[in-house]
Amino acid sequence: MASSVDALYNTNYLPPKLLHRDRELATLSNLINADDAFVQPKNILVHGSFGIGRTTLLRFFGQHELGQFHLPLIRFQGKQSTEIVADTIHRLNPFHTPTCPLPEQWSLLKQLIRKSEVPLIFVLDDIDTQTNEVYQKFLGLCKENNISSMATAPRYYPRQLDSTASQFLDMAIELEPFTDHQFLDIVKQRVAEVFAYPIPSHITEFIADLICILDFQRPATIVELLQNLHPHISTNYHISADQIRQSCLNSRTLHYDFWSGHLSNLTDLDATTVLLLQAIGQYFINHPGNIYVSQTNLFTQFKQVGEGMGFPTSPNQFTRALNMILFQDLLLHSRYNTQSYFTLLPAEGYLEIVELLLGENQLEP
Repeated sequence: MASSVDALYNTNYLPPKLLHRDRELATLSNLINADDAFVQPKNILVHGSFGIGRTTLLRFFGQHELGQFHLPLIRFQGKQSTEIVADTIHRLNPFHTPTCPLPEQWSLLKQLIRKSEVPLIFVLDDIDTQTNEVYQKFLGLCKENNISSMATAPRYYPRQLDSTASQFLDMAIELEPFTDHQFLDIVKQRVAEVFAYPIPSHITEFIADLICILDFQRPATIVELLQNLHPHISTNYHISADQIRQSCLNSRTLHYDFWSGHLSNLTDLDATTVLLLQAIGQYFINHPGNIYVSQTNLFTQFKQVGEGMGFPTSPNQFTRALNMILFQDLLLHSRYNTQSYFTLLPAEGYLEIVELLLGENQLEP
């Protein structure tokens, strides 16, 4: 098992198994077979949502099936054509750092490709509309010199290619989003690699739930969240919901500010819904180790709070208030247990909301 430092902070780290990408790996293997890549080179484009694992797929495939090839990884994002070509030249020959005009750089690159003693397959990372022209030249260059290329791009990108470039492209592979349970498997895998001790299933489910809600199941975000979480628990066997929520707040991707985005929409909540907000906060205060609350337990807490305030409650009132709270994202439905709910706020946050909504007024039956 990899150490936590490798799994979180080594940019070259790859998981021991690439989960739920067997079909895509098999497609790549059929297209760029190590035995016939010399005689039948291919230009392949892998496209999909940002952070879904496009580059990881190509690096994993290259490491496990193309070991006899030199696979220079050329990053395109945010670069000008001259920088991209110069970087490619430098990766083929570290002693070359060209500053000559772009046409001369292309000529030099062709010479290096033809002189290479190791078979090449280019890995062209993060193609986009800004680098469209230089990528299309790479496609022609690869065809001209009988070598393969594998590239990554956003989901929409194949529509940007003109007819000539489309003729040079042999296959575009779209990476589909993971299902909820596939994504949970990926979270479990990465958590197991990071922490040397077993992590309870409700913790990994909570991490998966948060990323599904806030970031559309992007595996890259698992690493960022665990990087934020790791310093607080690397020597502690206990992981709390509040630590995970704080890691979301510290995340560039998952940052969630409830107060700026939702409070202004809550002024019209009726008394029963406010009562349920108080019940949610009270439940998690009374059960500090719980991350999820079942619908049954929440209804029990709702009745108890209502009785304590002399406020009559019924199952219909509870259902109506619960639906409103779910609609407002004040409570979120777990994707892994249909009768369980979780929150993006600490327990005290609900009581603060109730206090702000009520002010000097009291709930009236």
